[in-house]
Amino acid sequence: MSYLVLARKYRPQRFADLVGQEHVARTLTNAIQQDRVHHAFLFTGARGVGKTSAARILAKALCCEKGPTAEPCGVCDQCQEIAAGRSVDVIEIDAASNTKVEETKSILEGVRYAPVRARRKVYIIDEVHMLSTHSFNALLKTLEEPPPHVVFIFATTEVHKIPVTILSRTQRFDFKLISTARLTAHLAGVLAAEKIAADEDAVRVIARQAAGSVRDGLSLLDQAIAYVGDATLTRAVVADVLGVADRRLLVEVAGHMLARDAGATLRSLARAIDGGIDLGQLARAFLGFLRDLEIVARVKDAADLQLLIDATPDELAEVQALVAKGGPGLFGVLFDRWARLVDEAAASQTPRLLVEMAAVELCAAEPLVPIGDLLDRLDDLEARLGGGAPAGPRPGGGGGGASPSPRGASPASAAGPRSWAAPASPAPAPPATASPPPPAPAASSSPPPAPRPGAPMAAPAPAAAPAPRAAASAPADAWRAVLASFESKPVLGMRLANANVTSFDSGTLTLSFVDRFEVDKVDKARKEIEDAVAAVVGQPTKVVFVVGSASTPTLLKSEMSSDLDALAAERKSREVEARQHPLIQKAQDVFNTSLKEIKPFGGGPN
Repeated sequence: MSYLVLARKYRPQRFADLVGQEHVARTLTNAIQQDRVHHAFLFTGARGVGKTSAARILAKALCCEKGPTAEPCGVCDQCQEIAAGRSVDVIEIDAASNTKVEETKSILEGVRYAPVRARRKVYIIDEVHMLSTHSFNALLKTLEEPPPHVVFIFATTEVHKIPVTILSRTQRFDFKLISTARLTAHLAGVLAAEKIAADEDAVRVIARQAAGSVRDGLSLLDQAIAYVGDATLTRAVVADVLGVADRRLLVEVAGHMLARDAGATLRSLARAIDGGIDLGQLARAFLGFLRDLEIVARVKDAADLQLLIDATPDELAEVQALVAKGGPGLFGVLFDRWARLVDEAAASQTPRLLVEMAAVELCAAEPLVPIGDLLDRLDDLEARLGGGAPAGPRPGGGGGGASPSPRGASPASAAGPRSWAAPASPAPAPPATASPPPPAPAASSSPPPAPRPGAPMAAPAPAAAPAPRAAASAPADAWRAVLASFESKPVLGMRLANANVTSFDSGTLTLSFVDRFEVDKVDKARKEIEDAVAAVVGQPTKVVFVVGSASTPTLLKSEMSSDLDALAAERKSREVEARQHPLIQKAQDVFNTSLKEIKPFGGGPN
């Protein structure tokens, strides 16, 4: 006799044999005992959880010579024929290979005929969602009012594909995935019946890999038994033969990542991959392990952890030890980044490179600190530094009240303590005969920013004037006259007003624009512009258009360039003021860090 695989040898023969489906077994048992058996049933759930087995048990319960009974004898001719799949009154149909409406109609032809030997005629249609729309329509009328001797049992893994008109005519039973602990106990019972020695950890690895499917678990167990022969089934052997990531490997890799040891992390991954572990399975298993770490970090109740984490007490203790090393806020970051890696590696031609680089990135990941915690820490720091001074808005804040450092104050005035509400007094203006003051910390060749409303008025410091030119004012007056001549043509005049005058010598005028588009536009009016310039200066003048840059020398700046320079100078002044603020400097000392970038806040100028 040929070998019978474990999935068939240990197929359930009674409702009590269904693993993890007690709710289904109880409902069907009570329905049979109370003679309240529906004429159509729908069994839905994942693969390998007992849908087809339950359908056969129900058929035996209805057709058993000692029935109808919730406990079919299993020895009468009807039970034997149904179990062997050769009963003429229990018809099993694979909907995947019988999808056409003609095939459905030929099947329904036999519905009106009485059973040959059994008490009932039972139609078991597996993967019923594969039927075509026309096939479902042909089934509707018969399904709603079948003959009293007919029972339909549908099984499917994709119930959402079944029309609601069919669902409303059936009793639906949802089959659950089997928990790892329950499946481990079932597989251990099968090994005991087969007299095969196995470690508990080895059986648990198989149960986890089965992912809730009894049939998958028995198939994997068959494979592992064939590999070891007469030897004991161990955890290492199972992980080796199935090519799966052992939990010890996941703990090892996570430990190296939390220790920020990129070299050790890559070595562990390389040993696992070179040992034959499937890379995709390893990535998915580690993603699930990171999920467990995050849950343990967030959930403190031991009873909840037992329900949420698939782990033994020893394994849970290992996870808790890793969580203690990582701290709050880290594992969510690790999970998010590794989840992106899992999606990208599935479609990549070089998944190993992605896995290794993602592992290196996780070794350097930093936890996310809630903004509320940071603000609380700054409040505490501010209270310690203030020495009882009234609290006010943080630097850069947009709330009510004055800013700690008024915008009009100079960087030097921010160095000393002052009231949060009153602006600093302006520094006295230097005497006219005094030598030029030393440059400010934010010295720049750009013109100083224009004063803002509400800022303290300070006497302007004497600026170093450029070298005198004989015709310094003549080009400016001439150019203003040229622009005034284009008042009747505002579009062209606006384009010229936004240009910088690079040179204005006798016979030549050079205008600098921000991009080639502007040059092309004004070039179309070159003759008109040259005539206007010639009319102002009194001689023929050639006009040259160029695309300028930051290094392009400028004789006369446009209003737009002047405004941009003023904004840049103001932004630089504010940045210097912020960096020199005592509260910011103290925060850098406390947190042992430095400012990398200062961004504008609120609706102020950038």
